[in-house]
Amino acid sequence: MNSPIVISEIFKVPAAQIWQALTDKKAMETWYFDIPDFVLEEGAVFNFYEGAQKMFHHQCTIQEIETHKRLKHTWTHPSHSKGVSVVSWTLEDRDGETKVTLVHDGIENFEDAGADFSKENFEYGWDGIIRINLRNYLYHIERLPFTIEINAPKEKVWEALWDKDKYTIWTNPFCEGSYYEGEIEPDGDIRFLAPDGSGMYSSIMYLKEQEQIVFSHIGAVKDGEDLPVDEETQKWTGSLEMYTLTEKDGVTTLIAEVDIDEKHKAFMMKQFPLALQALKTLAES
Repeated sequence: MNSPIVISEIFKVPAAQIWQALTDKKAMETWYFDIPDFVLEEGAVFNFYEGAQKMFHHQCTIQEIETHKRLKHTWTHPSHSKGVSVVSWTLEDRDGETKVTLVHDGIENFEDAGADFSKENFEYGWDGIIRINLRNYLYHIERLPFTIEINAPKEKVWEALWDKDKYTIWTNPFCEGSYYEGEIEPDGDIRFLAPDGSGMYSSIMYLKEQEQIVFSHIGAVKDGEDLPVDEETQKWTGSLEMYTLTEKDGVTTLIAEVDIDEKHKAFMMKQFPLALQALKTLAES
């Protein structure tokens, strides 16, 4: 018997706030999907696609609504499969914080659609939607993109990014003398540190050499020691920092994306372009 996907997470916000995120079209467009025909009524049918490329038609029918507590609907891919699955969101209010449980049952019904519709892909997608996108939305964490063109091949840009001596140079605008410990390798553990031993520890979530790297930031470091995730850290643990490189005619376009809270947004908006300019100078020299 095939088991459903089950993901649970606790957020330190009231259930009503999460319900609004799940059922308001403008809110969903920010963290979930753009669903212009969504209506919160039992029996209502809604449609949406993934990303700017409008991939994979999704069609869903609302089966059950219990305000602030439960939303259940079908989940189908009519352009790729005859199968039907069911998604349910359950919210448990716990004195100002809320346990969110997502259950997606019937993934095996999409076997006729091919490898893109594997259970593993759905698990990966839901994990990111709940533990990154929804978390960022609820805790007012914004993904900031920064782009720069560098007159150097991507191999040289990559080397300037992650050579440990050069990393200290281009990250100087963030903190003089900053450095990292660990190795740039799949599933690697990395510590981003200031000279006083403060910083954060992270893991490499995705790596394709000279093309893309995704860091997942986990917790804080103080005096050289990794601290357990506490109430404050819980708000940003799982935030991402991504670097994507594409090359054309010897010119590399670097896109850096970083999840940042309101407290640090102004600093990053000012300092990140300076850091990328320093990187450009290094790579072009």
